[in-house]
Amino acid sequence: MITKTLVAGLAAFGLLLSPVAATAAPATQAKPTTLELDAGGAKVKLKKGDKLQIKGKLGVRGERQLTLGLDVFAQVRVGASAWTSIYTKNCQPNATFTAKLTIDASADLRLYFPGTNVYASATSNIVGVIVI
Repeated sequence: MITKTLVAGLAAFGLLLSPVAATAAPATQAKPTTLELDAGGAKVKLKKGDKLQIKGKLGVRGERQLTLGLDVFAQVRVGASAWTSIYTKNCQPNATFTAKLTIDASADLRLYFPGTNVYASATSNIVGVIVI
């Protein structure tokens, strides 16, 4: 009888010392976003010094209007896989914007949205810009 009581007491004491598994709140998942780049086609030719007019649209399925203050970056490819930002634009209330860019050398161009805790990051289609 003493042995059973001792074992039960040690088991209870062990439960007190064992770490309790933390129950984390489920992580909220950022809403998937889409980002579109319209520069007049998949390949665009410019004369050196001319400005390229682009249009961008950041969207989330099921939402007509996104939170204000979202920045989208125009980027060009540097090397084989690195991208560098050349322009930053704040989306208007309807999540669209237009911009005029000066690109001095032929390059691939895309738009990039880094994401927030509400909206997931996104990249647009790639447009080849050829400077002649």
